Amino acid sequence: MHAVAVAPGATLEFVALPPGTYERGSAETEAGRDRDEGPRHRVTLTRGFWLGRHEITQAQWTAVMGTNPAVFKQGPDAPRRPVESVSWDDCARFIARLNALGVGRFRLPTEAEWEYAARAGTTTRFPWGDDPKDFETHRFAWANSRSYAVTHPVGAKPPNPWGLYDLHGNVWEWCSDWYGPYPAGPLTDPAGPAEGRERVFRGGSWYDFPPSLRSANRHRHVPDRRYTAVGLRLAWEPEAPAP
Repeated sequence: MHAVAVAPGATLEFVALPPGTYERGSAETEAGRDRDEGPRHRVTLTRGFWLGRHEITQAQWTAVMGTNPAVFKQGPDAPRRPVESVSWDDCARFIARLNALGVGRFRLPTEAEWEYAARAGTTTRFPWGDDPKDFETHRFAWANSRSYAVTHPVGAKPPNPWGLYDLHGNVWEWCSDWYGPYPAGPLTDPAGPAEGRERVFRGGSWYDFPPSLRSANRHRHVPDRRYTAVGLRLAWEPEAPAP
């Protein structure tokens, strides 16, 4: 893990993920599957990368931007809840502020990086297993109906096998990619379509039922829209590559 100070009292923690290969998408027999999760295909990431240990919190966003756009900002634990009600365009402005600090390059993860991190070496519906009746989801993620219709402080549920928290549930997380259908065949370091109308976000949220939290599930919206169920997690590129 590596910590990067980005403002007084605001530090971002990143976990180094290794390069690797995985099967992206879902099998046609997977419970809860959507059609845009296929065809399932092999993805190779040739470079390791650093990914945020947590979703960006309200306190971190406020320290950098000077404002807090979140709706769920009542109560003493609000600063530790993920920021939400931020559009993809808002996230780009947040990232531009961070990149002006001279402490490395910040960005949104690609959709391929996000699913690689979420799977953490697993091939099941969720990193905690196939959970065909969705009984286990609430032990590991904030989802409807056990979220009580609000966000929750980051890191309150167990981490995935790679030490990352809340990749499933709490808030959806914007990715860098334009949304588009998966191409057939294996891919290396994919970054999505060159252009499009909607941006991808992943992971499900407090608002969604367990099938939406599956590792393969995809969603998208136009980049200027804000939702109380959508936030972000950052990737980081220091001067030296991730180990």
